[in-house]
Amino acid sequence: MSTTQPTNRTDWLIFFRRAKTVDTLDVMLDAALRKLTTPAEQADAILGHEARLDEIEGQKRLPF
Repeated sequence: MSTTQPTNRTDWLIFFRRAKTVDTLDVMLDAALRKLTTPAEQADAILGHEARLDEIEGQKRLPF
Protein backbone atom coordinates (compact mmCIF):
# COMPACT_ATOMS: atom_id res chain seq x y z
CA MET A 1 0.00 0.00 0.00
CA SER A 2 1.53 3.29 -1.06
CA THR A 3 0.96 6.59 0.64
CA THR A 4 0.45 9.74 -1.36
CA GLN A 5 2.47 12.87 -0.84
CA PRO A 6 0.55 15.79 0.69
CA THR A 7 -0.35 18.25 -2.05
CA ASN A 8 -1.39 21.45 -0.31
CA ARG A 9 -0.98 23.38 2.91
CA THR A 10 -3.91 21.65 4.62
CA ASP A 11 -2.63 18.19 3.66
CA TRP A 12 0.78 19.12 5.08
CA LEU A 13 -0.77 20.33 8.33
CA ILE A 14 -2.61 17.03 8.68
CA PHE A 15 0.63 15.14 7.92
CA PHE A 16 2.62 17.20 10.44
CA ARG A 17 0.04 16.59 13.18
CA ARG A 18 1.80 13.26 13.72
CA ALA A 19 4.56 15.27 15.40
CA LYS A 20 4.03 15.91 19.09
CA THR A 21 7.25 17.86 19.70
CA VAL A 22 9.03 20.67 17.89
CA ASP A 23 12.10 18.47 17.38
CA THR A 24 10.10 15.77 15.63
CA LEU A 25 8.29 18.38 13.56
CA ASP A 26 11.59 19.85 12.37
CA VAL A 27 12.94 16.43 11.39
CA MET A 28 9.77 15.74 9.42
CA LEU A 29 10.07 19.05 7.57
CA ASP A 30 13.73 18.45 6.73
CA ALA A 31 12.91 15.03 5.27
CA ALA A 32 9.99 16.42 3.30
CA LEU A 33 12.01 19.30 1.84
CA ARG A 34 14.64 16.87 0.57
CA LYS A 35 11.97 15.03 -1.44
CA LEU A 36 10.12 18.04 -2.85
CA THR A 37 11.29 19.48 -6.14
CA THR A 38 9.38 22.70 -6.78
CA PRO A 39 9.36 25.90 -4.76
CA ALA A 40 5.54 25.78 -4.59
CA GLU A 41 5.62 22.30 -3.05
CA GLN A 42 8.28 23.40 -0.57
CA ALA A 43 6.29 26.53 0.33
CA ASP A 44 3.18 24.46 1.07
CA ALA A 45 5.21 22.15 3.31
CA ILE A 46 6.78 25.08 5.15
CA LEU A 47 3.41 26.75 5.69
CA GLY A 48 1.94 23.49 7.00
CA HIS A 49 4.96 23.17 9.31
CA GLU A 50 4.44 26.69 10.62
CA ALA A 51 0.74 26.03 11.29
CA ARG A 52 1.59 22.87 13.27
CA LEU A 53 4.35 24.70 15.12
CA ASP A 54 1.80 27.31 16.21
CA GLU A 55 -0.46 24.52 17.47
CA ILE A 56 2.33 22.86 19.46
CA GLU A 57 3.48 26.16 20.98
CA GLY A 58 -0.12 27.05 21.82
CA GLN A 59 -0.48 23.79 23.76
CA LYS A 60 2.63 24.63 25.81
CA ARG A 61 0.94 27.80 27.06
CA LEU A 62 -2.05 25.97 28.51
CA PRO A 63 -2.04 25.96 32.34
CA PHE A 64 -2.82 22.24 32.70
